[in-house]
Amino acid sequence: MLRPSPTDRRARRSARLVMTRRALFGMTAFLFGAGFADWRHRPADGAVAGVATNGTSPPPNAMRVVKKVTPSLPHPAGSGDAPGHSHVPADRRHPEHVTLPPPRVRVHSRPIYQISDVIHHAPHHSIALTIDDGPDPDWTPKVLHLLDRYRMQASFCVIGLHAKAYPRLIRDIAKAGHVLVNHSYTHVQPFNHQTEKRIVEEITRTQRVIKQVAKVEPQLFRAPGGAWSPFIFRAIASYGLLPLDWDVDPADWERPGTLAIERRMLRGRPNDIVLCHDGGGNRSETVRALRVVLPAWKRRHYRTIPLVVPAHYYHQTSHHSR
Repeated sequence: MLRPSPTDRRARRSARLVMTRRALFGMTAFLFGAGFADWRHRPADGAVAGVATNGTSPPPNAMRVVKKVTPSLPHPAGSGDAPGHSHVPADRRHPEHVTLPPPRVRVHSRPIYQISDVIHHAPHHSIALTIDDGPDPDWTPKVLHLLDRYRMQASFCVIGLHAKAYPRLIRDIAKAGHVLVNHSYTHVQPFNHQTEKRIVEEITRTQRVIKQVAKVEPQLFRAPGGAWSPFIFRAIASYGLLPLDWDVDPADWERPGTLAIERRMLRGRPNDIVLCHDGGGNRSETVRALRVVLPAWKRRHYRTIPLVVPAHYYHQTSHHSR
């Protein structure tokens, strides 16, 4: 067999090189064209994986695109009316109107600020002590001990979530003859900016927990931060609750110092409703202040009374405002 000449060998190599280049070019064009077509037909950004944007199922080999969701930042603790107290973010997405049951008590247009707003014939020299944001396993027993020592009664405005966590303390409060007040389930703020559904849930869940644990049904409701609205007044009336506020606030939740709390609480006079806290943070200043305030009230012959709603309120089911 004759060996090819150098000229023939060069010609054959040149032909193979041309074919190889054409093959590579053709493959590149094919891949680029397929990718471009796939890009043109991919679902819009944010489509659910496996579902086409027109609502039909995509072919098995369709590109799966999932929108990246950036998680929202957590709401900072302690941003409520009491530093250190858990604060649940407001839900303002939908109005979510609620149909309420008929009112069991008269619908108020303002909350109760003084004893005479709810108890018209209170004993002379009566003063009401209300204690918010508990129960707390550290501070509530100390407050109960002081009240027992000076033979005084109070109204504990409890948070449903805490009541569920510490049922023994709720029973201790009721057993000692103090009043349990509904103070919402999570202390969400601003309370009057929540959806109607959320407001009703906050009220009813706390009612349920207190009734299950203490076998008593609260008659009063204190809005977190004292934030009221016409809907809140209607909602609590539907569940047999009266709106409770205060007129003496020592701002003990700010921890201004024991002496400041003492001075502000001692400004209270007969018929006043005085506010303080046994939950929502370190309440050592409040406890120390009560060690001075309670015996001082006793020397003044003040009588602390629990805020119990008279029975005749439950026969007033008119929709008229107070």
